[in-house]
Amino acid sequence: MSESTVLVTGATGFIAQHVVDKLLKRKYRVIGTARSEARYSPILEEFKKKYPEGNLTFEVVADIAADDAFDEVLKNHPEIKYVLHTASPFSYGLNKPFDEAYLNPALHGTLNILNAIKKYAPQVTNVVITSSFAAVKQLGDAFKTEIHTNESWNPIKWEEVKNENEAYSASKTYAERAARKFYEEEKPAYNLATVNPPMVLGPQLFDSSVEKVLNTSNEFLNKITHLDPTSTAPQDKFALLAVDVRDVAEFHVLPLENKELESEREFIVSSPLIAQAVLNILNDNFPELHGKIARGDYSSVDDVIARSCPKYDVSSTLKKASDYKLISLEKSVVDVYKQYLSKYSFS
Repeated sequence: MSESTVLVTGATGFIAQHVVDKLLKRKYRVIGTARSEARYSPILEEFKKKYPEGNLTFEVVADIAADDAFDEVLKNHPEIKYVLHTASPFSYGLNKPFDEAYLNPALHGTLNILNAIKKYAPQVTNVVITSSFAAVKQLGDAFKTEIHTNESWNPIKWEEVKNENEAYSASKTYAERAARKFYEEEKPAYNLATVNPPMVLGPQLFDSSVEKVLNTSNEFLNKITHLDPTSTAPQDKFALLAVDVRDVAEFHVLPLENKELESEREFIVSSPLIAQAVLNILNDNFPELHGKIARGDYSSVDDVIARSCPKYDVSSTLKKASDYKLISLEKSVVDVYKQYLSKYSFS
């Protein structure tokens, strides 16, 4: 338990709401940033209901990529001891140039928060940045043949970016590399950790946040449910890796409490993610979906994963976290659809 003050940037986001929840449960004081009061007001009300005695306030940072975006927040709150920087875009189809939609917010937002800490918050002892498996993953044939670890780096170059997926991957890679370069060159007094999750699944923190179209990462599950329902072939689409949002949130907080993790590159994965595995889980747990979603080839899932999904080793991070047990893919998927189907009918 702690009464220390934590700054959480982008605190209205899917992952960030779970981070704030973990912090308030542990009695931290939390200052969140959001793009506008309209953005944070409904979330603040939900947190007030859940934690009547909790200490949560918000500051508006309209554009994290703007020069000196976080300066006033750090100037005005000398009590901030920890900074969790979760603010970064993850929403396809923004209809903007790739650098404007992805690279600038990720890269400039990260450097802005680090520069603000340098100028106005020498008391900060720990910084945790939300990075991504996008900054870890290998390209081409190596994506399936190499074992991804927390020492792996995506070799992508910005000039090679041709689509939104590549723009997102490059933005996360460049932002994390910039943070680590800043840390090495400036040698600040705080410890720097990053969290590098793959596809983040799991329920919204508040039922009121559940919408007909799911958030970007969970919407991949909906794409799987709309595969041809008559197909009995092995479903090998969406060959990815997954982790639960509640675990991602926990690994943002653990570096504040566990010296083994305070400078870690926390690459965490619960399971390979393949369409056939998701369909098996849904068919096993939601009989009301039978006939509406594909069954595929139920027994093929292990072969499909072995053939299609990237390999990984996250043992280093989990061992430092006292052999932390990650939430299973089945629980992630079931919890998403229990929440979703309680509000919307499947279509």
